[in-house]
Amino acid sequence: MKRGFVTIMIMLTLSIVNINADEYLRGLGFTAGRLSGVGITYRQYFEKNGLQFTFGMISNRDKDPSFPEEAKWSWNNNGEVTKTGWQLDGSMGAMFIRTIRDSNKSRFYYFVGGSVEIEYRNKYTQTYEDGFIVGSAVKKRHKKYDYYFGPGIGVDFRINKYISLLVELPMSISTDKKIESYIPQGAIIIRF
Repeated sequence: MKRGFVTIMIMLTLSIVNINADEYLRGLGFTAGRLSGVGITYRQYFEKNGLQFTFGMISNRDKDPSFPEEAKWSWNNNGEVTKTGWQLDGSMGAMFIRTIRDSNKSRFYYFVGGSVEIEYRNKYTQTYEDGFIVGSAVKKRHKKYDYYFGPGIGVDFRINKYISLLVELPMSISTDKKIESYIPQGAIIIRF
């Protein structure tokens, strides 16, 4: 699976690379951060301004959890057991970037951005009486969306002609109207 993913990423990158370009103003890579989101990212510069879009999702394969036929509690054999089945976690983000200073080896910039973190869970609750299962497990779907917005500053270190390492310091405000601490975010980008 990993080999196929890497092959697809290389083919996608090579299919859109402009070999004759003097400046490499586009990039494709991986990013992780509160405002940027977590996942595959695309970044495009337009002279001093730029845009970045990120998308990532991960899911497990455990669809229906199993429950023991007999409860093995020493103090009481009545109660409920809850387990998580299928789950999906995702992240999407977008940022507007404005260059403050640009050189051959780095770019210093500020940005404003926003992201959403998505969480889906199927939770199953099984009831026990006198140590044995009573009925079927009850399934409940849990959904959660967290939004983050805010500004920040960053540096794009150009490792070589094609690879950049991004280090950013955002200040995010959550949907709970809480100011999050300065949690650094970063990315590695293949430029083309």
